[in-house]
Amino acid sequence: MAETLDKTALKALSADTRQSIIKMLLKRPYTASEISKILNKHVTTVAEHLNILESAGLIKKKDSTNKWIYYTLTEKGEKLFKPSYYSWIVVLSLSVVFVFTGFLRFFSSGASYYTASTVQSEALVAKAADTAAQVPTPSPIDIIAILLIVLGILGFAYLCYRVWKRKRLQKEMKMYVEYAVL
Repeated sequence: MAETLDKTALKALSADTRQSIIKMLLKRPYTASEISKILNKHVTTVAEHLNILESAGLIKKKDSTNKWIYYTLTEKGEKLFKPSYYSWIVVLSLSVVFVFTGFLRFFSSGASYYTASTVQSEALVAKAADTAAQVPTPSPIDIIAILLIVLGILGFAYLCYRVWKRKRLQKEMKMYVEYAVL
């Protein structure tokens, strides 16, 4: 995750009511009175919780055309609670394409290279019997294939790092929330 939890955000999330409010705001914007009806809490209690979440930078007020004030998640709140799978899908897709294309080019270029080198060596043997066998040099296609495979492996490694980082942050958040509740 690009955004990290600071101390005020973790403290704001330590209450069950505020966690419920965040879960509600993940779906759509709500007014304080709507939240109080859903949670069966008094409006002033909900307003206090909303102020704490707002001061932590997780939610913000959004004025509407009528007299109602709606609460929505801020960019920080969305980054923390809405996963961004689209970037993972792009990296995973590119990694698969790179690896597949790399192997395809490597094996197809290897077959044509060795066929061409066999024909070439037969021609050389026919021309001059006393010349030594030539060591085949890798063609540019082999280098491109290896490069594509390495890029694919780096993409997979990046995805593993992102998953590890997300799980570590969730574990830290869970530990802090459990500690703060005690």
